Amino acid sequence: MNAVAPPPTRPRIFRGWWIVATCFLSQHFATSAGGWVFGILIAPMGLELGWSRTEIVTAITLATLLGGFLAAMLGPVVDRYGPRVLMTVSLLAGGTALILLSGVHTRWQYYAIWALYGVASLGFNLLGPVVALANWFVRRRSVAFMFFTAGSATAGIALAPLMGQVEAAYGWRFVWLLMGIIVCSIAPLAWITIRRRPDDLGLLPDGDLEPPARGASEAVAGYGREWTVREALHTRAFWLTTIGFTLIGLPQWSIFVHMAPYIVSKGFSPQEGALVVSVYGVGVLSGRPLYSYIIQHYGIHAALLTFGSFYGATILIFTLPHTLLMFEVTGVILGVAIAGGQQLQAQAFPDYFGRNVVGTLQGYSGIALTVTRAVGPLVAAFAYDRSGSYVVTFVAFGVACFLGVGVFLLGPPPVHPDDRAATERATAV
Repeated sequence: MNAVAPPPTRPRIFRGWWIVATCFLSQHFATSAGGWVFGILIAPMGLELGWSRTEIVTAITLATLLGGFLAAMLGPVVDRYGPRVLMTVSLLAGGTALILLSGVHTRWQYYAIWALYGVASLGFNLLGPVVALANWFVRRRSVAFMFFTAGSATAGIALAPLMGQVEAAYGWRFVWLLMGIIVCSIAPLAWITIRRRPDDLGLLPDGDLEPPARGASEAVAGYGREWTVREALHTRAFWLTTIGFTLIGLPQWSIFVHMAPYIVSKGFSPQEGALVVSVYGVGVLSGRPLYSYIIQHYGIHAALLTFGSFYGATILIFTLPHTLLMFEVTGVILGVAIAGGQQLQAQAFPDYFGRNVVGTLQGYSGIALTVTRAVGPLVAAFAYDRSGSYVVTFVAFGVACFLGVGVFLLGPPPVHPDDRAATERATAV
């Protein structure tokens, strides 16, 4: 008599959630170093080193450009081999760069170190985590990405004000040293937890015990329809989505860098500027479930249109206050509006085109996104150095968001060539 195979058992905690936790930590400190904490340290660094804000922020521009263009080359490699090695090595290199930054004294040292950080950060800030999570989650992808991108928001709430206090007590150099040590300490965790795909371990995405039925898989974005790179690049959705993110990327990667300096330019203290950054982070964290809900119930395209419209309007509103209380209120609203930015950028392509080409498409799209991510903070710094104000730049950023909405509107979700051919055959019959 043949023995009946026991039914599959679900592990106590699906390995994918450990990967989410690792990616959360990596982005928590990556966005802090290149944004939240960096923005708080602009003023004290400039004061001690005698450099303008343009000179200081140019380093972020250099780092972003290097990381973005390298991501285009590494994307196909990560799709094939997985992000485990990339994330581990990148965390070690990025942490080392921040440690070196604590001892910088000359401009060439400063720019060289940020160049190293830019090359390293691509692996643990976006490319590595996005590829990992897109492969380990399908049905619950929006939830996984929501928790992953919360790493950025919690950095604004907790790490930015904490490091502001550390800077006040021990100086900006100690902040960079501490940040570097922490980033290096995450590398072993990445090596232990990250794997290419659940399939390699005999598991299914989301921790499922069996794949969904054919009809169900077609309803889950990215599960039943895998695109090739060539097919994806021939769609209008890929290019228009990239352009839309590029336009919205101007403020997205600029305002939170310059938020504390903007508040200080209005006559408030650096500590009050850090407070507004913190409440902005509360808004960013609070808005994550909103966009996750929209994605799950209405789809990525509806979430993109909501995101661009809401963000553009709140940027314009943020230029109006003159009291600290109103800056705090509008800062929270602005945070809620931007909350979906990272999640949508991370999730749009896997939902549209499947799991197999996520890294490649992120890399190609990232070439355009890199330019605005790099130029945006520099434009704001340059405008401030020339005019002493951020207001005109912020208004221009709001207009860019509305232009992005128009582009998103023209690029609805693509139809897979197999589905289109089947529809055409059915119509012909």
